[in-house]
Amino acid sequence: MSEPRVEGRVRKQTLVLLTLLAGLAIAAGPDLSARTGQQQPQPQKPPVFRGGVTLVPVDVRVVDSAGKPVTDLKAEDFTIVEDGVKQEIRHFALQTFAATPPPPKDGLALREEPLSFDPQTNRIFLIVLGRGKLQEPSKSIDALLGFVRTNLLPQDQVAVFAYNRATTFTTDHQRVAGLLERFKLEHEEIDFKVEQQMMGLAAIYGSKLIPKDLQGRIDKMFQGSGLLASMRLVPGAPADKRIEADARRQIDAQIRQQEEAARAEGAAMSGVQNISIWSGLDEVQTQMFADLSLEDFVATTATTLQDLGNLYAAIDFLRHYEGEKHVVYFTEKGLTLPRLEEDEILAATANDARVVLDTVETGGLYAAQKDGSAGPDGRWNQTFAFKTLRTIAELTGGVSSIAEKGATAMNRLNDVTRATYSLGFYPSNAYWNGAYRKVTVKVARPGTTVYYRHGYYARKELAAFNRREFITSDRIKAAARFRRTIDDIRVKLDASIKRSNDGTFELTVDVKIDPKNLAFQFVEGYHLGKLTVGVFLFGESGNGLGGGEQNADVKLADDVYKKVLGSGIPFKATFPVPSGVRRVRVVVYDFKADLIGSTDQFVL
Repeated sequence: MSEPRVEGRVRKQTLVLLTLLAGLAIAAGPDLSARTGQQQPQPQKPPVFRGGVTLVPVDVRVVDSAGKPVTDLKAEDFTIVEDGVKQEIRHFALQTFAATPPPPKDGLALREEPLSFDPQTNRIFLIVLGRGKLQEPSKSIDALLGFVRTNLLPQDQVAVFAYNRATTFTTDHQRVAGLLERFKLEHEEIDFKVEQQMMGLAAIYGSKLIPKDLQGRIDKMFQGSGLLASMRLVPGAPADKRIEADARRQIDAQIRQQEEAARAEGAAMSGVQNISIWSGLDEVQTQMFADLSLEDFVATTATTLQDLGNLYAAIDFLRHYEGEKHVVYFTEKGLTLPRLEEDEILAATANDARVVLDTVETGGLYAAQKDGSAGPDGRWNQTFAFKTLRTIAELTGGVSSIAEKGATAMNRLNDVTRATYSLGFYPSNAYWNGAYRKVTVKVARPGTTVYYRHGYYARKELAAFNRREFITSDRIKAAARFRRTIDDIRVKLDASIKRSNDGTFELTVDVKIDPKNLAFQFVEGYHLGKLTVGVFLFGESGNGLGGGEQNADVKLADDVYKKVLGSGIPFKATFPVPSGVRRVRVVVYDFKADLIGSTDQFVL
């Protein structure tokens, strides 16, 4: 029998798998996402309407003047107001968290309802370590280590996200502490070198990729931490594009302000009246950064864009999971946002995902210099950056620690999250139009502080959720960004590029997939399985140039299965690619085995 081969050809950005030889069949699934250079529109699945889901949950935490949880309140002690209208409380429960044995398997429960009252038995923390010096002077990493080692309950799930890498969620808190120890030792030197890349306008208008040598150090830091790959925002995501556009607009405004100042100085020296082109709006927006030089503003904005992108990525990831989730964000100097209302946009996005944003500023108070002095106007940027941290925490029900010792911040976070009141109400506004609604919660007890999410989007339907599709997509995208070979499934690749007759470029990939670790079922003489194969393209500097993935059913007759155990399951595809492709990455994922394999090859 001749060697079985899977062949395919991509035309007009659509991957088509051809027929197989006798004894082997891999049939393309109905959904195809080959995106070489430009993403193709995907068919939208109809939403699943879940009748009766109109009871809106509000998670509330109440502490006394000493910061300790208040656990003796009754439903009548609470008042809920939505868009200025008082609401009747129809659900009331108190959940306190005490130590219980950890679950037998790590991982979070997938979210299946937009509004859920399922009781939560553990706390969920995603620690986002931002750019800058996070240990001194507040000793925040030491405090975080203490929180992970001693304050977390055995059943609490925790993960760490730094730079462009993230661990999986785990109850193995000592393993997380080991990563934090490595981060403590290395992050300042790595951050300094990353900052050197962020000098000048190239930091905003140039490549956002971390240099290869630094990426290697970051990867090594995360080794042994249960990491699969990065959870960075997908390039081209709407929020990412909008934020970058805002940053560029602010930089352009800074440059115009400098030009205006130079023009005014020249006019004064010549005795000619100056005609200003500087608008009032420009002045309002730019005075927030008046204490920063253009160079400092560019560097600060670049750092903010990285941290803000990671925060949006964290929220987007967590929205798929059940329960109240905490993103604990550590930052040296806060967030210098390019848009005044970006803090409210970020908070609304977090509230929609039922994610709480807790913020910890680690750098203490600093006085930015302006004209050689440090007057009140020389600290305007700091005030704005700190206000952002307080706002996003307050609007999502989180705690914010500014210019405090790290131990104080982490003890407060631990105390506040040890008890939660679950309230529910049927909105008096029964029109579920998807609009954002503001919520206010008050407690009739003096001397208390109340933490809760300040709004939600009025939706009672949730798009149909396919667990296989979600996990497969997550694994494939993560492996596509991972910079090293993954050999849980061994993959061999032979790739080449040639110019076609019409002047365009075509890529041919010839792949061999080792079946030894694949999860096959043996049914009626055939070995059955399902794979997803992804092909991803990169330019000379490592920038992504598109890619695609293909779902495939595998059906191997017993004699063919025995043969491919030695030679591998072949897959071949040819498709047009943009110019500038220098590296090809192939990713293979088996959902049933939850195993992934990847390999790279440079092409000319």
